[in-house]
Amino acid sequence: MRTTTAGEIAALLGGELVGEASTPIDRIAPPEEAGEGAVAVLAERKALASMAACRASALVVTEAPGRLLVRVAEPRRAFLALLELFAPDERRAPGVDPRAHVDPAAVVGDGSWVGPGAVVEAGARLGARVRVHPLAVVGSGARVGDDTVLFPGVILYPGVSVGSRVRIHAGSVIGSDGFGYERDASGVQRKVPQIGTVEIADDVEIGANSCVDRATVGATRIGAGTKIDNLVQVGHNTHVGEHCCVIGQAGLSGSVKVGRFSVLAGQVGVSDHVTIAEGTVVGAQAGVPNDIGPGVWLGSPAIPVKDARRAYPAIARLPELLRRMRELEAKVAALEGRRPEPGS
Repeated sequence: MRTTTAGEIAALLGGELVGEASTPIDRIAPPEEAGEGAVAVLAERKALASMAACRASALVVTEAPGRLLVRVAEPRRAFLALLELFAPDERRAPGVDPRAHVDPAAVVGDGSWVGPGAVVEAGARLGARVRVHPLAVVGSGARVGDDTVLFPGVILYPGVSVGSRVRIHAGSVIGSDGFGYERDASGVQRKVPQIGTVEIADDVEIGANSCVDRATVGATRIGAGTKIDNLVQVGHNTHVGEHCCVIGQAGLSGSVKVGRFSVLAGQVGVSDHVTIAEGTVVGAQAGVPNDIGPGVWLGSPAIPVKDARRAYPAIARLPELLRRMRELEAKVAALEGRRPEPGS
């Protein structure tokens, strides 16, 4: 457990301390759960109303009277800094666990750790300070950059490339075959060999149980700084640009191109060979069958947000409009039934 003081926290955050600098702090906690020894961050103005009930030893706020306080201009940034301060130390003593298998033809960089049951195959190269957790597999010829973490059960297929400071969480698979089949003359599905690779750039994070398929030829690419959530599927030959966010249960078909700084929300589905422009935001559960430009897109098929704001209220009114239309039809039919026949 890490122990610090209110004064040291104020210095870290660049904030103004109001109260006793020597007050010991050993953790960060939610305001409603914080007790003695904890620091809590009140980032929302409405949260200040509950400050009196908070039992934390220190509060990080923008402004408030009384209590031991650290006044900061941006509480959310302060919250991030405190999380980093109190985060558990994930470092491991360097070395290869005797229960791991590292092929003699593999290279393990200085300061790296390979946990029990992990496998590093021939020709694989681990950079410096890499952590390979239990039951992870680094396939033959795969490359892993410095300070990367492969959590339990991660599979890197042969020949894939992973950059530096990458985090791949438990159960994810990088480099499995792309979904490629062609029917022969008899109508039988024949497998298309997938002989490409996957290239993951620096500072990427991939959540648990996600899959990035290898390219048919060439490479499936994930750009630097991109964050991929749990349970995401990235198809063969897809290129995801730098600093994108792809949220849980999203699915990208083959040969998709996602521009940098884009956000694909949960359960978004993207058809094959679609291009998504730089800086695009696609809302949850949207379907993207065609190329889309920058902006915010919603629905399935996805439409620009300005159109969605008009369309969705209209959709909600459809049952009432249909009822009124049936009433009008009945009235028209009644009127036509009483109308004299032509020539009478």
